Amino acid sequence: MTPEKALDRARKLLALATSPDVHEAAAAAAQAQELITRHRLAAFLDAERESVEARDPIADARDEPLDVARRQRPWKVALAGALAEVNGCLAYTLATAEGEALVLAGRARDREAVATLWAWLLRRIEWLSATHGAGRPRRWHEAFRVGAVDAIAARLRVADAAVRDESTGAALAVIDQAIEARRAALDRFAAEHLRLGRGRALRVDAAAWRRGRAAGEALKLPARP
Repeated sequence: MTPEKALDRARKLLALATSPDVHEAAAAAAQAQELITRHRLAAFLDAERESVEARDPIADARDEPLDVARRQRPWKVALAGALAEVNGCLAYTLATAEGEALVLAGRARDREAVATLWAWLLRRIEWLSATHGAGRPRRWHEAFRVGAVDAIAARLRVADAAVRDESTGAALAVIDQAIEARRAALDRFAAEHLRLGRGRALRVDAAAWRRGRAAGEALKLPARP
């Protein structure tokens, strides 16, 4: 399956998920993540892997930010960071003339995977928050969304790890080596090209956070194909 077909299948899967429920949103996102991870791991086993890597180098996509706002909301920063982590990228906040931009650093294919999940989850989490917290203040919604992001991020990591665990023998050795090499390359790129400081401390309404988190923790992952 080509990268384009894998992402197209992920987009179609997300488009079918319309339930206003945290469980369903997390399940759909996790299944889409499995499709993306399966393709990435298959690429690691490709005999042309080295030439593929050369054609898709790490880049700082500050000209194509995920989002720009006067001040980035904590839940959006958390969502971008979680998606970047599980898809081999790095997300950071950049001060620009237009405001704070959420930027990705990584390979083009990995950044596209993050952007695909980001676009869907952003709208879905906002919808879930509005559905569960009608009439609540902004502070409550922020905390609920952070809790939902935490739960969904945990499920994405589970989905990603589950696909990796299917590999055995020589395939597992190649995949582990490729993942470690790509992680090290991303770390070197960040050290050489990005000046990243510490993130802001995050304080949210504890009760609202627990409600958002609990909604996602009860999720049962869909059966893998």
